[in-house]
Amino acid sequence: MKEYSVWLSMVKHVSNHKKYQLLAAFESAEAVYRASSVELASEVSGLTSKDIEALSDDSMEEAEDICRACRRIGAEVIDPCDDIYPALLRHISDLPAVLYVRGDMPDMENSIAVGIVGQRKATVSGMKNASSIAYELSKNGVIVVSGLAAGIDGAAHRGALDGGSPTVAVLGTAIDKCYPAENAGLMRRIMENGAVISEYPPGSRTYSGSFLMRNRIISGMCRGLLVVEAREKSGSLVTARRAAEQDRDIFAVPGPIDSDDYVGTNGLIKDGAAVVTSAADILGAYGYVPEKRAARPARQKREPDILAETAGTSRGEAAIPEGPDGEIIRAIGKIAHIDEIADRTKMETGELLARLTMLEIQGMVVQRPGNYFEIKR
Repeated sequence: MKEYSVWLSMVKHVSNHKKYQLLAAFESAEAVYRASSVELASEVSGLTSKDIEALSDDSMEEAEDICRACRRIGAEVIDPCDDIYPALLRHISDLPAVLYVRGDMPDMENSIAVGIVGQRKATVSGMKNASSIAYELSKNGVIVVSGLAAGIDGAAHRGALDGGSPTVAVLGTAIDKCYPAENAGLMRRIMENGAVISEYPPGSRTYSGSFLMRNRIISGMCRGLLVVEAREKSGSLVTARRAAEQDRDIFAVPGPIDSDDYVGTNGLIKDGAAVVTSAADILGAYGYVPEKRAARPARQKREPDILAETAGTSRGEAAIPEGPDGEIIRAIGKIAHIDEIADRTKMETGELLARLTMLEIQGMVVQRPGNYFEIKR
């Protein structure tokens, strides 16, 4: 376990950029730990006396506690010296001194990674766009990176998982905490088919600024960033600004000029972001030739008599899934307004919209004007 890497990450008053310079100069965090004040000053220019004093603190107790906590939850610690540390992330000015990883980190160096972000209070069409674009990118081998938040992030992760390539979730919380809580199941799926990462160790507190800080990681580890839906003051625009500072490609989905939900993306396009109306726009930018893919398979059918009892559908129609998706199907009945579905299922709005989006993509429900949803016959 990387006790020395954790120790270095926790040294106060020394910037992450200087910590990376130290790692590059001494080739390991343990060598930095054992270096004398004279060696530190001679190997890395720009270290202040305050930096060297902070680096002289050789207490390892907290770092060892963190490593024990990581072992309990199956988390790995990586630093910029490790091969699996995202290569592009090493080149940003404030790169994380360590990353805590749950799952298997994809090969970021030999793959194209694209970040997909957008607002938490997303529209159904926005989540459908995020999911379908992520699905096609993943089908073509692109690693989709997002933040596991409600709304667009969750839809992007779900689409990427369906596409078959690994996806990476960057948390704004400690590595052992899922936020929002309703994405816990999604987080488990990502750990089984990709990686969940954070720069915050197990048990650490979450601050309001933590989520803004993680945005630099989402953009920093990717070749490009797609903003699907964003209001005028959306946090996704902060991520886009960080991407621009990091010299990443910026893509945006356009929307109606009278829609508040697209003020941000339309503004990005005015400022030079590439317009995206399908995954092919992003794939083409990186030299991919999208393959023709079959539609996502419908869910396996159950016995018709069960269907007739549970949903009032005729024999031979699509099966009702188990769990929350089944609750939604039953709540819709034949057709129901989004508010009625929410009342009947008691689901949080973001989770409900994400699941409705996936059900629509899977061909089980169809959205009608006025936010009504109908069981697809």
